[in-house]
Parts: sequence; C-alpha cells; structure tokens
Amino acid sequence: MDTRRVSGAQVVYSALRERIASHELAPGARLHETELAASLSVSRTPLREALRMLLAEGLVDQLPTGGMVVAPLDPADMRELYVVRAALEGVVAREAAERRTDDDIVELGGLIDQMCLLLEYPSEVLRLGQRFHGRLLEISGNRRCDQLLRQLRGHLARYQTITASVDPRRHEALAEHRGIVDAVRDRDADAAEALMRAHVMAAYTEGLAASRPDSAG
Repeated sequence: MDTRRVSGAQVVYSALRERIASHELAPGARLHETELAASLSVSRTPLREALRMLLAEGLVDQLPTGGMVVAPLDPADMRELYVVRAALEGVVAREAAERRTDDDIVELGGLIDQMCLLLEYPSEVLRLGQRFHGRLLEISGNRRCDQLLRQLRGHLARYQTITASVDPRRHEALAEHRGIVDAVRDRDADAAEALMRAHVMAAYTEGLAASRPDSAG
C-alpha cells in the first residue's frame, strides 16, 4: 500500500469534511471533481479516495449517474443523532461531576467567560462550545463515550453550525452551560446529567426549526 497516497487522501478527506460541516459545501451541493481538485490543489486520485471515505460515512450521496452530492439535512437523522448524543453527553456530565477537581472548575468557568465575551460571533461560540464539551469529556475520563461521540461528530457538526447562527439560542446555551458547570462544581451528578440532556435536546429543537426550508427570512 502506498502510504503517501493514503495520507494524501486523509488530508483531502479532512478538508472536505470541514467544508461540509461549515456548510461551505451546502447540503445537496453537487461535487464536481475537477473544481474540488483545483481548489484543494490535489490530483483526482486522492480526491476520489476521500470522496469514497465521505460516502462510507454518509456525508455524501452517490447519484444514479455516478456523481456525488453533499448529503441533504434529514430531520429524522437529526433526531436520532441528538437523542444518542444527549444520552452520551449526559453520562459524560455525570461522571465529570464525580471526578472533577477545583482546577477543572476554574478552567470550565474560564471557557464560559470567553463565550460571554464572544457571544456575537457564532463561529467562536461554536468553537468554545465544542471545547467546553470536550473538556467535560476529558474530566469524565470515559473513553467509550469519547469514541462514540467522535463517530457522531461529523454529522452533528452540520446541524451545530445552524444552531450557532441563531441569536436567541446562543444566549440560552450560555445560561445552560453555566448551570451545568454549577452542578459539576457541586458534585451533583443527577443534576449535571439532567441539565446536559436538556441542553442537547434544546439545541436539537432550535436546530430543527432553523433548518426547515420555510424558516429563512
């Protein structure tokens, strides 16, 4: 196996995955190999391998004609993703409350403070929110939750991009994050889990409404 070819395909895959997550490549967009290869400054070989990886992951769909498009947003898929995410993140919050240190609480509080300062910048709020959830995962030490959440991340990111763009939701999420930190600080595992589950499902409700075609304008 040519490891350089595999490595090149992985780099292209990561770049395309990020474009799909950020909606730079919008749901339903046709993927033209010539244009993509030129924009990424790569040959068609690693590009095609990367597209096959995205197809296997379900982030792109193959057309009967052989071309590919970015997979459309799917309300049923979104519900399933967020229900599973809520369960996993609930476990993470519970175990973080049981294992946290004083330094962990200081760090989580610092992330909340940064979110507050950057609340009007959706991309920064999204980045900090991901870091917040990632830090809770590190505190929990639950490797299986980490593995499973990684598998969901590429699909979830497309919906999280929509949610982060909704002004009321960013403010609501900030308050919810504060409540989760308070519960983790107090070592109240039941409250931490319940608040995290509610937080994830509130994001689902807002994201579902914002992703509907008639929600624009």
